[in-house]
Amino acid sequence: MQLTYKYRLKPTKAQLIKIAAHLELCRRQYNYRLGERFRWWESTRTPINACPLTASIVPVEEIYKNIPLTRIQTRDGRKKDENGNPITKKGDVFSNIEGGYVQWQTIQLADLKNTKKLFPEYKKLDSQVLQDVVNRVETSFSNFTTPDKNGNRRGKPKFKGFHYYKSFTYPQLDNLNIIKDEQNRICIDLAKIGQVPMVFHRPIPTEFKVKTGTVIKKIGLNYESGGGTPSLKKALEQREKEACGLTVPS
Repeated sequence: MQLTYKYRLKPTKAQLIKIAAHLELCRRQYNYRLGERFRWWESTRTPINACPLTASIVPVEEIYKNIPLTRIQTRDGRKKDENGNPITKKGDVFSNIEGGYVQWQTIQLADLKNTKKLFPEYKKLDSQVLQDVVNRVETSFSNFTTPDKNGNRRGKPKFKGFHYYKSFTYPQLDNLNIIKDEQNRICIDLAKIGQVPMVFHRPIPTEFKVKTGTVIKKIGLNYESGGGTPSLKKALEQREKEACGLTVPS
């Protein structure tokens, strides 16, 4: 059994700025990774009314250009066999292309370290939050390309504008993240953000355990009437309402 509770967060001004920065970094990363998927997907497609019967229009070496063919396991895997030994071990080599299909989720997750080198601001973002962005892209794109049991496909994923990326997720939270601060307020301790006060109106049942947490923006930033950049002063005066949904499966 799984429950989902939603709590109102009451972040400070400094925490509001961090939350807004986290959302923007996640949005940019989502759009970039989705663009990677679309570029490769479109380059391997041809119109059915002009499709060659003997060969692909795009050369094979061009299709797999800049895609690492293999990956090396950097640590022992978590799954173990009957004897307690890890199924996958550090140093094992795996292919990134199986049956002609690129393992994009694995490649993009491995490429996040390069993102942090090129754009140091991503170091301010929790690594698991950043990984969840890639997982969201994988889910959206898989729903688009893979039909369901009835043969239907979902719509084409869209790039997210400033107002349309409204949440980021911590995949691994637990009950220890719900604490009391020095002022005896109940808070949720979020990595890279800090202890955020919240309205703990509904206690979590003792037989349940917190698994994940999602910070959701409920009200967007105000914009100046004549400009295209958000007014931070007005945003802080308005104090965006943030909500944290905690998924607590049994």
